[in-house]
Amino acid sequence: MKEKFKILIASGADEPAAPGPFQVRYSGEYVHRRLLPHLTDYKRGKGVPDKKCLEYRKRFNLDNSKYIAGIILTPGILPQIVDEPEEFIPSEIPEHNILIAAGVHPDIMIELIEKAAGNGCRALIAPREDPSWIDSVLERKIRGLCAGLGIECVFPRPFCALQKSGFAFIDEFLETFGLGKPEYEITLNKNGIIEDVLVRYSAPCGATYYVAAGLIGMKKEEAVETANKLWHCYVCLASGKIDPDLGDSIMHIAAHINLAVAKKAVEKGSGRV
Repeated sequence: MKEKFKILIASGADEPAAPGPFQVRYSGEYVHRRLLPHLTDYKRGKGVPDKKCLEYRKRFNLDNSKYIAGIILTPGILPQIVDEPEEFIPSEIPEHNILIAAGVHPDIMIELIEKAAGNGCRALIAPREDPSWIDSVLERKIRGLCAGLGIECVFPRPFCALQKSGFAFIDEFLETFGLGKPEYEITLNKNGIIEDVLVRYSAPCGATYYVAAGLIGMKKEEAVETANKLWHCYVCLASGKIDPDLGDSIMHIAAHINLAVAKKAVEKGSGRV
């Protein structure tokens, strides 16, 4: 039941400007242009997909606005070291049990987690869409902090790579909201044309629904190539920089995930007589 979950979203502002000397930029463009629009069925955030995608999404009841307890925005450009991070967090934050944080200054992030623990937080999802945001050292620090506070935590790279991982509350959240590593099923008519696509799990950015809508009416043998093109048209906002831990860019990994999902769906495609 979705009513069980109260989501708090934290991110930097969607700040296009470049940082000055001794400053850093932690932008929340992923949250504002992808995650928030998808979670609210485009009632909040920036950007709207095409009419075909919007029409396709209607059957899935994707407006989760009432389950979002609040949104905390921090400046997108800040000093490299924030001496008093508490100044950038509201004195009172909403009661919640899931915290999704992306593009928050690391110093503020630590303070936020500690405060969230006192307001019901049971789980943290911090998608590492950009290697310059959370590195492995900071991730270990946050994991240690969360362990001491009794908070489950995951750091998917990218968000669409997230699968059930043994954290009971996070796993239930993913299943309930159909979020994480994409999974969809295609139905073919007797002529091998894709008659329908059923999304089981969507990338949290919403790209999976865009791809699914675009596949309807395509020939089975064209599906994988078409899915790949559609995914690129949706425009992934993950970083194109090489992640030193992965030896690849997070955006490139996201592209491979989409391609693999499409191939799997085609291989399992069901037909109707």
